[in-house]
Amino acid sequence: MLAYAGAALPLLLLFTEVGNSIADVATREQVAVEIVRTLVGSIGLVASVPISTALAAIVLTREGDGDAAYAVAE
Repeated sequence: MLAYAGAALPLLLLFTEVGNSIADVATREQVAVEIVRTLVGSIGLVASVPISTALAAIVLTREGDGDAAYAVAE
């Protein structure tokens, strides 16, 4: 969110110079779409770490051929 706000700071300043409040600017379609896009991307990044860790743990601890699982990790 901070990276997006920093990149879009000139646009946000332009909106506020016109006389609109931050609430009015945040509810405009262009800005609202970018805020939602940023939140969805952040959720995806945060969720990818535990999901990939769980999948790796399942693959490495599955029953059966233990040597094959460790060979993949090396």
